[in-house]
Amino acid sequence: MKHQGKLTFGCAMLAVLAAVVPDTFAQLVSGPLKVANIRENVYWATGGAGVNTGFIVGTTGVIVVDAKTTEDSEKEVLSEIAKITPKPVHTVIITHSDHIKGIAAFPPGVTIVAQENCKKEMETSRARDAAPPDRMPTKTIAKDEAMTIDGVRLRLLHWAPAHTSGDLVVYLPEQKIVFAEDLLVTDRPEDDTPVHTSLHGSAAGWFENVKGMLALDADTYVLGHGESLFTKDDVRKKMALIQAKWDKVEALVMQGKSLDEVKVAFGESTTATPNAQGNLPEPSLTEIMYNEITKGAHSSKEIKVGTPRGARQNAVDLSATVLPEQLSVQFG
Repeated sequence: MKHQGKLTFGCAMLAVLAAVVPDTFAQLVSGPLKVANIRENVYWATGGAGVNTGFIVGTTGVIVVDAKTTEDSEKEVLSEIAKITPKPVHTVIITHSDHIKGIAAFPPGVTIVAQENCKKEMETSRARDAAPPDRMPTKTIAKDEAMTIDGVRLRLLHWAPAHTSGDLVVYLPEQKIVFAEDLLVTDRPEDDTPVHTSLHGSAAGWFENVKGMLALDADTYVLGHGESLFTKDDVRKKMALIQAKWDKVEALVMQGKSLDEVKVAFGESTTATPNAQGNLPEPSLTEIMYNEITKGAHSSKEIKVGTPRGARQNAVDLSATVLPEQLSVQFG
């Protein structure tokens, strides 16, 4: 696969995901923190603990996209930012609610932006890597808001629950860059994507989000996990692979196959193995798709499953997304 702006960071990144328990997500540990310029005043950081992060240098300060899993790892990011600009971080945009304890590294009074559902998840989280109570979102986004923060034009979008119930995509229209968060990753098989059902994520919702991202006038997509920047063609390929998995699961459901039979067809174990604490892992994408199809979740195709348990499927038209009135956010 050819990736526009593909970056080589020397030693390869190793992403290790420990077993997931019902109310907490294990810490993601990668290689050394590396920062690279994407375009103009936009940067991203891979490595460290947790999700990739981004930052945009504005007129008087810095906007950060996502926080690391640990406070120490986020302090590393702040140190790297200080090497690029003396301007302070005044805004943090959180794209989803899992493993964001690093938000504690930001100074008191920083503006924290998140989707409405993400804020609810953060406020009720009992995870060991949850955000501290004094770092909850101070501004929330419902569906689609365009704004200018410190001279930087952004559009923040939420189409549907996918990775979690409160996913937020950050779009920079002038630079044609999309921060896709964990909706796009390369730290697992190409036909897989992380969906946290314990945070009310949805496989069907994932398609809505990816279709929405593809409809944007963008040429660079920043991943939540992985060292490459995606082009629009890369995103299309990813969606086609996930769609093929959905279609296969759907076909097996139409044949009356059980969940175990479907999992066997994909070479997956039918027995969930508890971790050291005795907790079971989250269901696989195959299982999530099976459950959504059999329980009537929406598919991305205009056909009906021909079984009593089949999904009612409605096409989602995202081409008519309307850009709301621009909001201007000023910082002193």
